[in-house]
Amino acid sequence: MIIAAWMGITKIRYRNVDWDFVSGLITPTVMPTRAPQINADYPLWELLPYTGKDFVVDRYTEPLVLAIKTNINKNTVTQEVYKWLLENNVATESHKLVFEEKE
Repeated sequence: MIIAAWMGITKIRYRNVDWDFVSGLITPTVMPTRAPQINADYPLWELLPYTGKDFVVDRYTEPLVLAIKTNINKNTVTQEVYKWLLENNVATESHKLVFEEKE
């Protein structure tokens, strides 16, 4: 009740005041994003897991290190993975390949 009365008094007191309307400009703030760093360290993360003939490029174990599950010749798989890297515009020398036994 007291608050309603106080609001009424304030409204009556300021009824003849001309208020200047100022439009505030919102300035966008520059904030860092995580996407460029993720794409730089893990450029193929959106394409994983990649399944080839008798192997699977499973995941990144750390930045620029791919885990590959296979039971066949590692040299053959390496060539196939390098071919896949080149198809996706990733330099082959940028990535290290870590092989794991396929279950």
